[in-house]
Amino acid sequence: MDRLLLIEDDDFAFLEISQLLKAIGYSKENIVRCSVMKEVMALEEHDFQIVITDLSLPDSDYADTFSKVHEKFGYIPVIVLTGINEIDFAIKTIQNGAQDYLMKGDFDQKTLAKAIQYAIERKKIANDYTRIFNESPVPMYIFDNETYKFLSINTAALDQYGYTREEFLELTIDDIRPQKDVAAFRKAINKKNELYLDLGQWRHIRKNGGVFFVHIYAHNTWFEGRNAWVNSAINIDKKVAAENALVEKTKETENILQSITDGFYTLNNDWKFTYANKETERTLKHSREELIGKSIWDIFPEAKQLKFYSEYKRAKKEKVSVHFEEKYQMLGIWVSVNAYPTKEGLTVYFVDVTEQRNHMDMIEQQNKRLREIAWIQSHEVRGPVANILGLIQLFNLENLADPGNKEIFENIQEATGRLDEITRRITAHTFIANQ
Repeated sequence: MDRLLLIEDDDFAFLEISQLLKAIGYSKENIVRCSVMKEVMALEEHDFQIVITDLSLPDSDYADTFSKVHEKFGYIPVIVLTGINEIDFAIKTIQNGAQDYLMKGDFDQKTLAKAIQYAIERKKIANDYTRIFNESPVPMYIFDNETYKFLSINTAALDQYGYTREEFLELTIDDIRPQKDVAAFRKAINKKNELYLDLGQWRHIRKNGGVFFVHIYAHNTWFEGRNAWVNSAINIDKKVAAENALVEKTKETENILQSITDGFYTLNNDWKFTYANKETERTLKHSREELIGKSIWDIFPEAKQLKFYSEYKRAKKEKVSVHFEEKYQMLGIWVSVNAYPTKEGLTVYFVDVTEQRNHMDMIEQQNKRLREIAWIQSHEVRGPVANILGLIQLFNLENLADPGNKEIFENIQEATGRLDEITRRITAHTFIANQ
């Protein structure tokens, strides 16, 4: 049979209990006795099946005796021996981790055998849970809800924070976080009626002073007779770094989109604005707050009659980019648009080309005037000039007094008048074309 540790300073009580232990199968060699706490703490081997301990020792009081025994033999079941005057404290030891208690002089071998059997079974179950806690890959610790002092910590947490177990159990929850975060965390955890809390993201500090981010989950429970919190502190430092990098990249992209001179906006698959830069706000004469979350066809219903509607639908339906120019009469502008389909909807770049279009219109009007001038020159001017040239050939230069010269001169004068009129018209057209 496995060895048993019996901690009892009273010789008579030790002899009585030893006899009962022998009656249920323990040999004299398997019963190890300690009569003072000094002897208990000097033991090096922990291969005991069970520990039976008196609470009153010459060198240790009730609380100190059980606390030291429980700490030294953490995975071994403990039965407390108590007198009638110690019953209240004995009950409290059950809350603090003892498996059972027995009243001195008030139990027989059958009762003792059952107490040992049940204590071993209870401790086995408790040890299973303890091992789950200690061997979990998730860093976990338990702290007192009143004093905030650490009561237990698992191996993963020791690795995460860099302390020894003894060092960690001397700390409070304040010691593993920046001083600026202490008050906020105490307020967050001060919810005694809550059984489970997702406390989100916090900064923690390792023994070497390094700061890192953790996600805290807390469960309210009782541990060794104390109201306590079991915390899981999952290291999310890489995740936070990645998120911060993404935020910075997003800000950089935002700054670029806000600074470009092109209008830029995005639409989701319901045609609602999801983004609009400053140039879009300026050109469309709507603030971002007025656009985001609203349908483009609700804000600009007239656009459904223009190329915007048909071309945007074509881009989404055929999964192709589209380019077009359109005049939006309601805003009095011409825009050159490039739209690209995306998984989320549509990305649109546009430029206000009103000035360019007005300039082109002006050039077109000038060209029209010039074409009219050219037509006048090539068709109307030629008639009078041809008449004048023909009449000059008929003029009698040898006899200026020839009566026919007068008629010819009159015809020349009439043709010259027509030519002057045509010249004035050309001049008028030329002036308008240069405006």
